[in-house]
Formats: sequence, C-alpha cells, structure tokens
Amino acid sequence: MKFLSVNLGKLVNISCKMTGKGGTSLPGKIALKSDSKLIKKLIEPIKENKVIITGTNGKTTTSGLIAHILTTSGKSVVHNKEGANMKTGIATALIKNSNFLGNLNKNAAVFEVDEANMPVIIEEVKPNIVVITNFFRDQLDRYGELDTTVEKVKEALLKLPEDSIVLLNADEPFTASIGDNLSLKVIYYGVESNLNNSNTSTSFEQKYCPVCGTKYIYKRVYYGQLGDYYCPNCGKKRPDLHFKATDIALSEEGISFKLFYKNAVLPIKSKLIGFYNVYNLLAAISTSILLNINIDSIIEAIQDYWPIEGRLQKTYIKGKKAIINLIKNPIGFESTLNMLSEFNKPLNLVIFINDNYADGRDVSWLWDVNIEEFLSKTKVNYIITSGLRAEDMAVRLKYANFDINKIKVLNSVDKALDTISELTKEELIAVLPNYTSLYDVNKYLKSQEAKK
Repeated sequence: MKFLSVNLGKLVNISCKMTGKGGTSLPGKIALKSDSKLIKKLIEPIKENKVIITGTNGKTTTSGLIAHILTTSGKSVVHNKEGANMKTGIATALIKNSNFLGNLNKNAAVFEVDEANMPVIIEEVKPNIVVITNFFRDQLDRYGELDTTVEKVKEALLKLPEDSIVLLNADEPFTASIGDNLSLKVIYYGVESNLNNSNTSTSFEQKYCPVCGTKYIYKRVYYGQLGDYYCPNCGKKRPDLHFKATDIALSEEGISFKLFYKNAVLPIKSKLIGFYNVYNLLAAISTSILLNINIDSIIEAIQDYWPIEGRLQKTYIKGKKAIINLIKNPIGFESTLNMLSEFNKPLNLVIFINDNYADGRDVSWLWDVNIEEFLSKTKVNYIITSGLRAEDMAVRLKYANFDINKIKVLNSVDKALDTISELTKEELIAVLPNYTSLYDVNKYLKSQEAKK
C-alpha cells in the first residue's frame, strides 16, 4: 500500500508541475486517501534529528534555518520548505523525498506544523524536539481564542515519546506556560536586552498569571507581549533562560548578537533583518545545539542563510529595489511596519489581502494593527491595495488618515506591481502579501525573471 500511495502522490505532483500548480499539498492529500498512515510509514526509518516547529509566527523561517544548519553539518534532510504545514503538506514533502519504492533515504526531518494539526503529526512523526515559537491572535474563525489554541498544543505534547525535548520561547507568556507541570524535558530561550518597547500596541495580548490570576507586570517589552514579565502577587515570573541573546545589534544589512548557553558565548551574525528574527535565530541555534550539531557548522550556516520566498525577501521589481514580507495577523503586520520604519528611507507599499480559507475569512484583524503610529514616523509616498479584500485595506488606510489621493485600489496582482514600479523613484518598495496572495506575487516575479 505504501508503494502504491507514494507513486500515486508522485503522479499527482507531476501533473501539478505540468499544469503550473504549486503541488505543495495535493499529492499528499490524494496519497493519504489511499493510505491514511502514510506519514508514519515513510518517516519510520528516521530515528534521530526529527524536529517539529509550531506557533503563530516564525515557523517557516525557524524551520528553514534548522534545515539549513542540519544540511550544512552533513545531514540529509526532508523539510516542508514551501511552508505547507498541514498534514497534507507534510505528506507531500515526504512523497517528494521518497523513491519509487517508497523508501525515504534521509537521516533528518524538519517540519513546520500548523497548530491545529499538532496532535496527529506528533503521533505519527514522534519528533525528538518540538519548538514552540509564540502565540498571537491569528485566524480566530479557525483557531478560536489563544487559550484554546495553547491548550490544544499542550495536549498534543502528551503524545510525545518520553525522551523528547520541548523548546519554548520564555519571553512569550502563552508559550512559556506550556512548560508548567509538563513531565517532558523543557528548555527555554529568550532575550536579555535594554530594548524596551511600549505595550500600548493594539496587538498586545495581556497575560494573567496562571497561578493566582493577577495581571503580569513587564520589566521590558520587546514586541507584542514578548518581554520580561512577573506576577506582583505570587512572584511567578518569566522562566530562567537556558539560551539567551544579548548585545543585539540591528541594521538594514542584518543582525548580530551574543548567544549565551551554559559556559559558552557564541558570536552570531545573520543576513536576516528585524528584531523578531532574533527569536527565530535563537530557536534554530538552540535546537541545533540540543541536536549536538558542531558549533562551527551552526555559525557557518547562520552566516550564509538567505530568507526563503516571502520572508524578508530582497528583490527587484522592474529595476526598483523591493522587499517582500508575509503578513498574516496583527502582530506580524505591526512588526513588519516597525521594521520598515527603522530603515529611515521613503517607502512605497503594496498590500495584498485575500480572504481564502488558508488566510482566514475574517479580515477584521486589519483594524488591530497600529498603522497610525507607523505612518506618523515614516515617509510613505504611495500605497496600493490589492487582492480580494483590497477595498477593506484601503478603508483601513483612510481611517488611519493616509492621504486618499495616494491610495490606489488595484485588484490585479500584476497591475498592482506594475503600477508601484512606475510610481517609484528613489523609494524602497515594500510588498506585504498575506498567505494565498504570496503565491501570486512570487508567480509575477518569476514571470518577470523569465522575460529578461
């Protein structure tokens, strides 16, 4: 059955390529109908170096970093690098990396996993390490409130083998709370920095102490609800950090910081940009150290890693400099805007908003983003809104007091990107798509590349 299911998936994959489709989930979807236990059967030969990454933001970058580090160290890795993180996407990745006999000739596996799919994927993959990045409001029509999502993930961890490790972001209270009373080995990573942002952001999720119910007080806020917090009533506080980033320096060219672990201090440099990528780097490096990867291999891999498509991707649109970054929830959008404002240069924006199932049907989250603050400190000359909900985004900009004469609504992806290049003189173009619109943006870029 495994042999037949894998080859059925491969045939679907070939068909997807011939028709110009992505083929990131459909092969797995069809193959799983033939054999519902296919993931478990294909992954079974890999006994070590199996990593699952989940959480709201940072899954794709963190998993990409871990896979790159493992590859640099000499491992042969299966990885759902396209970001298809549901059961069908993981099955597709395994099918593509298996031969026609249904054998997976890999010795490492790295999968980013949608939070709702955690129970079944954990049970079938049996990872050595589970990394949890953070929890923010995201697709409330599918996930529900944060407490519900956190509980589902925590319940999923109960299916882990006893020797598995759970790596948690200590600075994010929802994530850190998962380690409370967990019988598995729990490791925490976080930041020690003098940086202190305001927690007046509309994306801030106030967290209450799970012991006594008192509101947490923050010594420092790094972004969203991430920071150094404690309970003034019972004394519960952010967990002690096993992996710690200090002396953080950010620029348009990249990130540097010192990583402390036990008695070691590692100098980290990366081409990634934006403060939130400090956490992605921390998670990836911590995971690699826990997997006993050579430190020199880790540092080498981090230095030459480039973001994948749509994650702080630097490119050109008809000769004009552009940066592309996925936005899919309030904190992700707001963090991207904060990063752009730090560049201290004029910008033109194209914002693509769809409301397909994978995006979440409800786009009211656009009103939770503090666009007003961004516009107050950043010179933005033009903003084009596009996608199925282009008009909704335009209305949000109007109420943020952006000049309506500089807002253009163009539902066509091609027209939107062509127009922004025509409007741009010296500005940096920032292209901000949500999930399903990112595919269309990348399709446009590839078509432009083919015309050269």
